[in-house]
Amino acid sequence: MDTALPRNEDSVRKVVVLGAWLLLFLVCIIAYLPGLEGPFVLDDFGVVTGLGDRGGVSNWETFRAFVFGGNSGPTGRPVAMATFLIDANNWPADSFPFKRTNLILHLLNGALLALVIRQLLGLLQYEQRQIRWITFLSVACWLLHPFLVSTTLYIVQRMAQLVALFSFAGIAVYLYGRSLLERNKTQGYVVMSCAVAVFSLLAFLSKENGMLLPMLIGTIEITVIASQRHRLLALSRLWVFGFLVLPAGVVVTYLLRQVFNDSFFDILVPRDYSQYERLLTQSRVMVDYLQHWFIPNLYTTGVFQDHFIKSTALLSPITTLLSTLLHVVLIATAFAKRKRWPLFGLAVLFFYTGHLLESTVVSLELYFEHRNYLPACFLFLPLIAWLQSKTSWPRFAVAVLAITLIFGGFLRYSAIVWESFPSMVEASARKAPTSARAQGQLATQLFNSGEPDRALLVLDRAIEVIPDDKPQLLLNRLIILCEQNALEAEELEQTARIVSSKRYDPRLLNTYTKFVTKVIEKRCPAISIESLRPMFADMLKVPENADPKSLLYAQIMYLSGYVDTFSGKPEDAMAAFEKSLAARRGASHAMLMAAQMATNGYYDEALHLSDVALLQLYDERLSTLTGGRVSEADIRAFQDVVRADRHAAQSGDTSGPET
Repeated sequence: MDTALPRNEDSVRKVVVLGAWLLLFLVCIIAYLPGLEGPFVLDDFGVVTGLGDRGGVSNWETFRAFVFGGNSGPTGRPVAMATFLIDANNWPADSFPFKRTNLILHLLNGALLALVIRQLLGLLQYEQRQIRWITFLSVACWLLHPFLVSTTLYIVQRMAQLVALFSFAGIAVYLYGRSLLERNKTQGYVVMSCAVAVFSLLAFLSKENGMLLPMLIGTIEITVIASQRHRLLALSRLWVFGFLVLPAGVVVTYLLRQVFNDSFFDILVPRDYSQYERLLTQSRVMVDYLQHWFIPNLYTTGVFQDHFIKSTALLSPITTLLSTLLHVVLIATAFAKRKRWPLFGLAVLFFYTGHLLESTVVSLELYFEHRNYLPACFLFLPLIAWLQSKTSWPRFAVAVLAITLIFGGFLRYSAIVWESFPSMVEASARKAPTSARAQGQLATQLFNSGEPDRALLVLDRAIEVIPDDKPQLLLNRLIILCEQNALEAEELEQTARIVSSKRYDPRLLNTYTKFVTKVIEKRCPAISIESLRPMFADMLKVPENADPKSLLYAQIMYLSGYVDTFSGKPEDAMAAFEKSLAARRGASHAMLMAAQMATNGYYDEALHLSDVALLQLYDERLSTLTGGRVSEADIRAFQDVVRADRHAAQSGDTSGPET
């Protein structure tokens, strides 16, 4: 009777714990459900549309082309690319399977994080009941945190999820291997070595910041494990150097090379800030991340993250210096107290280490929420452990329930916003009045829904609020006025003077092309296609735009050629197109130009450009695994049609080729 009761209690306890975890995962699924119906957005298209290249992924050649042909980073991120084939193998595709897989990965990451936290608390010799509920609440806060909604529902951020997946798995296997050292050193070192090497490689091939895994493991060594040095075996110095210090040295060396680069203080394409300014700005960005983490919002700026104004000096704005001091104090305190407060030291040092590549000097966008997906995983852990030690179990249980419901409610609201692109745009525009992308998208959305006056009001307010003249907003305004047949030559000239006096932004190629197309289609009769030529010619007077080997020059010359083609000046157009292709080679680009020539009846020029495309396609195949997105068969078919059209035009037959 005495032995049966504890066994029954243990069984009940296991059922309660299992039920709590199942309920947590169910709450997470329910909270995310509305967002699973959301569409593909922005950068999603740059990845998943490749599924349709070459008629879909159906054999080894097309598999190799898609998986190893990614252009998201230096590695192409083949592991991440391969996972998209779980959801579709052709394009167009439904977005639901992609988002569903992202949610499954999020839940799997939560389970792996729970395993890691249990291992860490076990190393610190917490009681089993403490481990059980501290782990549960820590994972609940991470799984349900609304700041991570964009990582889960933004399909392309699966790359960040996979880095977390392999990092959590690598840490878990590493800690298991370390526990083996007491019994079998050889076996322990083999397991730890495999954990670092294999999972670092998998994480790195998912996204480049996966190379931080050895450093993240190092933060565990100098905090949690260092605090237990009196009872845990020290690692071999040779092993530490080879598997932890050396990889860290590679990262540090790479970052230092960025700092000591001659262009560190220069603004380089496609950014409007230097690496120095980015480093300064990240101090404020990181404070904003921490604020959002510890004071969750119902919704953030979502996918539109160009709202953050750069810092130009430590005192401009003053919050740059204050933020920097805060980070220095946090890091110094965490390091100094890492053995006395191991969980605090781990949370802080893991957070900053996880941000080393994406939130320092590498010339990336200033702000993205998904960068916190892995680094923030332990931020609540020391707070929850402290709360558990200071409160009774009933009160702690109430706190667990309350926090889970609050976070779940916030997450549900954010997921509802992600249910449609218009709702995302509206929410982001409200949250980020200084985001040119959000305001421009909102204006376009309003215009398309039949509210042109409101659209112009949004643009005018944004132009007034956002520092510096924003070509994106000015061009959006021209397009809307053109569509309304309200664009006058004087306003075009005024806008042209502004945009042509600045460094060209290559991210606006589609916007410039859209405006030129509107003029070609005579949507604004007061504007002639010839009147656009001075705008692009004046752009070349800006030294940064005039480098004949730059992307800026290539795009400006393409736009000039586009205008000349429809102005009836094929010789000028060909000269511009050839200069564009000399600056930036590409078979698909050459074919775009050839198509424009053919559309205007310049068949010889179109055939010449298509021949250039064939040559460049051959060069691409020699230099890459995949080549471009246009195939030789496509080019040959285009040439056949052009030759038939030319023959029909020469013979006076306007009926076109037989099909």
